[in-house]
Amino acid sequence: MCPSRESARMNAALLLLGGAPDATALIDAAGKVTYAELKRRVERAAAEWKRQGIGPGERCVIGLNDGIDWVVAFLGLIWMGGVPIAVSPRTEAALLKDLITDSGAKSLLLEDATAVALADSRAQGRLAWLLRLKMPATTVAAQQAEAESPAFWLYSSGTTGNPKGIIHPHRVVAHAHAFAREVLGATAEDIFYSTSKMFFAYPLGNALFAGLRLGACVVLDEEWPNPQRVAQNIEKHRPTLFFSVPTLYRRLLEAGVAFPAVRCAVSAGEACPPDVAEGWRRATGIQLFNGYGTTETLSLMLYCTTDLPGLKPTPLTIVRTESDEGSRDGACRLWFSHPGVALGYSRVITHDSARFGPNGFSPGDLFRSAGGGQPPTWKFAGRSDQLVKVFGRWVDTLALEHDIGQRLQGHVREVCIVPQGGEQEDVTALHLFAIPGAEQHIEVRCAIEAALTEYPAYLKPRSIQLVSDFPRTETGKLRRGELIRLIRAGTSQATR
Repeated sequence: MCPSRESARMNAALLLLGGAPDATALIDAAGKVTYAELKRRVERAAAEWKRQGIGPGERCVIGLNDGIDWVVAFLGLIWMGGVPIAVSPRTEAALLKDLITDSGAKSLLLEDATAVALADSRAQGRLAWLLRLKMPATTVAAQQAEAESPAFWLYSSGTTGNPKGIIHPHRVVAHAHAFAREVLGATAEDIFYSTSKMFFAYPLGNALFAGLRLGACVVLDEEWPNPQRVAQNIEKHRPTLFFSVPTLYRRLLEAGVAFPAVRCAVSAGEACPPDVAEGWRRATGIQLFNGYGTTETLSLMLYCTTDLPGLKPTPLTIVRTESDEGSRDGACRLWFSHPGVALGYSRVITHDSARFGPNGFSPGDLFRSAGGGQPPTWKFAGRSDQLVKVFGRWVDTLALEHDIGQRLQGHVREVCIVPQGGEQEDVTALHLFAIPGAEQHIEVRCAIEAALTEYPAYLKPRSIQLVSDFPRTETGKLRRGELIRLIRAGTSQATR
């Protein structure tokens, strides 16, 4: 599953607390903590978890807003041998109950209002937890574990079905800083800041874990990001490494946010549109690294910049190819082997094609070769359900929406192409959704109609719908399934 296995016993929390004792480890709205103070607080949290009856290997849900308290609770569980499950503090009650049932969680640490609303005897609120941490407690030694033992769980975003629990072992932390150190040139002097929240694998592995492994400083924010809030954090904390998602990068550009101290920026979570990457470079002059990874890999597996022809493997990543059955227009699946690859899922998965195997992990995505060379480089071709046949011809919907978006610059902010149909290739149809720019809807629709006249019939969307925004997960990913449901419900505003 990965190139090398850590043979020695370890504790992931202990690995993350090795920074210089007097160096600042974390900053949030309430203040900052040094590595020495963070370690003391983690030890205290570990003792409290143990006092509450949590034993080695037992799972606990943590659904707090980002901040030092979140990190202390999360690492405290790992320190004493428990297994934290990071979830969004905004998770709806019904979904939260499903995750609890699936994981067999013994305890839950939630924001106060959520804990009350859930009405579960296992749940405790933030305030009660913080009061307990002030009580005297004995010291708890870090529980050493096998490298392959579960250290924490994350849940997928649910873009392809019900969220699935993804089990990460202690070893994934050991090399979480490889990309930051070897590609971004990160050191202990850097300040990491991610706009995405820590229940999301991308910032957890590549910002928080990477930063702490390097002995650097990590900025945390309890509030949900928007351009104004991000600008405030940039100005106040002056981060040098910035991590975000394409949707927010676009909004930051539109708002004209400045990044005075940032020297490298990373975009991941979903494919970064070329116009966003190019617009970022023109506006800021800061190198933007476009990364590819999944919750199952924790670390980024591939990356590129505007100067690279395609995605190349990140340090420690071994890529193997698997030709897709049916030869999908030259696209293939990739298998990723890396120390950050998870152990597997919490339940049997039947709704998507992602899978674990001897070669590591293969996501439900397709790639095309971007040219020769060693190692080879790749171009993201979308999920397997985004490469479809329409009237007997393969259509790369991701490439099509990027091309249409380029033609409609100034008229629309974003474009999404959604295929919908049955098993027979001749009934599959394309549907276009767009977020208008500043123009009136009738002008935007006319511009779209004019642009589409240049495409052959099989590439022309059957319907056009203008929407104020796209439905997204809390990690910023587009919920294409929600758009498909709109089509099935017959709510499209125009039919071609």
